[in-house]
Amino acid sequence: MKQRLVLAAVAALCAGSLTACGGGTKAYCDDLRDANKSFGSLSSADFSKFDDAIARMHTLADEAPDPVADDWKVLDTALNNFQDALKKAGLTTDDLAKMSTGQMPDNFDMSKLQQLQQDMQSLGDQKFQTASNNIEKHAKDECNVDLGSS
Repeated sequence: MKQRLVLAAVAALCAGSLTACGGGTKAYCDDLRDANKSFGSLSSADFSKFDDAIARMHTLADEAPDPVADDWKVLDTALNNFQDALKKAGLTTDDLAKMSTGQMPDNFDMSKLQQLQQDMQSLGDQKFQTASNNIEKHAKDECNVDLGSS
């Protein structure tokens, strides 16, 4: 069960980060391009990059041009929910890194895993997926950035 939770967290973050995009202005597209280079490491479950990727996605959400601003709000809200769920469970992304290798954080209450999994549902819901797809398409069309590859 704990491995399934970690994999769900990894998949959600990878999906979110690979589809975190946008573009309309040169500066925004440049920021998106730079962020996309960083996101590539997430596909290999490099948890050490998650906090940076989430921070970059929050910034991109703030910069989002009108055509994808609402989609970014959906993505940003899901990321905030993810961070809140981790905090509520008493975990950090560093703890997720340990868990991905089979090491449980010291003094972790295993009963919190189920609640964490429930709290993270927004990262896989249809609204999140639709917003991610819209953002990815816009990034490719407007910024010439393919968020599906790094």
